[in-house]
Amino acid sequence: MTFKEQLSIDAKSAFLNTEEFAESITYTPKAGLPKAIKAVINRKRLDPAYEDTGRTLINQAELFVANDASAGVTSINKGGDVVSFSETIGGSAISCVVADILNQDEVIWHLLVQK
Repeated sequence: MTFKEQLSIDAKSAFLNTEEFAESITYTPKAGLPKAIKAVINRKRLDPAYEDTGRTLINQAELFVANDASAGVTSINKGGDVVSFSETIGGSAISCVVADILNQDEVIWHLLVQK
């Protein structure tokens, strides 16, 4: 087994495990049906990196989801796909639009979502 193969297995079984770091969310592609998947959610308020220092981006969050047909999603439609998750741990669900793909590889999507 290669390191890349092991990393893929670990991402799904540990990182995206609801018994460890992940939570269940609902992912709805722009032209598709809602699907329950697992994601790691960073709800911390994001700070701008440049000239807007001092302001926070309060209506945004970061999500990590599997780049996988069964455990996650294999394509992203920025501005069209919608995710639903609790705004606070254990709270009521809110819906957010996928605003940007911050990073991706063969295993994980790193997404920016906003209300």
